[in-house]
Amino acid sequence: MGNKIMDKLFRGIDCLTGILTGLMVLFVFLNVVLRTFFNSGLTWSEELSRYLFVYVTYIGAVSAMRANAHLGVDTLISRVKPGLQMTLYVVSQGIIAALMGILVYGSFRMVIQNTASKTAALGISYSILYFAGIITGVSIAVMAAANIIYALTHPSEIADIVTMSTSDDDDIAADAKEGAENLSDEEYARRLRGRKVT
Repeated sequence: MGNKIMDKLFRGIDCLTGILTGLMVLFVFLNVVLRTFFNSGLTWSEELSRYLFVYVTYIGAVSAMRANAHLGVDTLISRVKPGLQMTLYVVSQGIIAALMGILVYGSFRMVIQNTASKTAALGISYSILYFAGIITGVSIAVMAAANIIYALTHPSEIADIVTMSTSDDDDIAADAKEGAENLSDEEYARRLRGRKVT
């Protein structure tokens, strides 16, 4: 039940990220068109696009943490014994939580310091911009703590837990490469395209 709720929550977050990205692209495109063809532009559009980019980046980091898709190297941790895997995983998640605590602390100070400061074009408080760091820091720290708890309560799954998530394209390429030594370049490319379609 809890996993289904979390899955729905993160699907919503992914949809929100997509909407924010679409708005950012729309505003940038609109500004380019206005400046190219009408020799004018929307100052608020440029500023809003920058702030949308900040929120897309920070919210995307939360989604990537949930999917275990942040940039990482599991070459060492995937080759050691399960006991050491558990230790390394718990330590790494603890470091992530600590770094997120630093991010929250710094972001909170920036929010307090910039409450009265307003942006030039939109006139909104800078604290709204810096609040993104608090959202991300708290979310990732909570997920890191939850990861530690899950790993400690499911020690038999540690090998799967520590494996970094790979992209679908990597998996497709690996599948298509199987037995490809005797294939021509054209046949290999056709097989790769066929797997992507399916």
